[in-house]
Amino acid sequence: MDRNSQGLSLMNLGIAYLSQGQYRQAIELFQQSLEISRGIGDRNSEGKSLANLGNAYNSLGQYQRAIEFLQQYLDIAREIGDRNSEASAWFNLGLALEKVNRESDALGAYRNARELCQAMGLDANVQDCNNAIERLSQPKTPVVSRRGFWAWLRRLWRWVRAWFRR
Repeated sequence: MDRNSQGLSLMNLGIAYLSQGQYRQAIELFQQSLEISRGIGDRNSEGKSLANLGNAYNSLGQYQRAIEFLQQYLDIAREIGDRNSEASAWFNLGLALEKVNRESDALGAYRNARELCQAMGLDANVQDCNNAIERLSQPKTPVVSRRGFWAWLRRLWRWVRAWFRR
């Protein structure tokens, strides 16, 4: 088997493990695929391996690690002119940035993904981007402490009692 086919087989096997929630095994296979694609100079497969590593680490909750791999994926997608992969990289980067509370960076990533998807006519992907942007743009519900709630309730009760005493 040639090295290119071997790398692609490892990547596909990693995707199968990833879909089964077996993230560690998937990461091991994606790493092997990455080494092969770098060894043979296949930038496209290198980018895909990096994307899969980013998604696996995102699934594990290791968001900073995911961000590192996804940024490398983005760099390669731009370098080789793969706009579809660039849009995917921006969107997945947005997901990871959101998890580490970098909301303004995540918004920017989603907007970049949306712009690319619009240019390519990928309406379903544009809608995914719009949904993510809308979700992040919503005002956050203030967290009310238990003590604050009871203090508010006591004030309300005093007001109601005072009103009825009139």
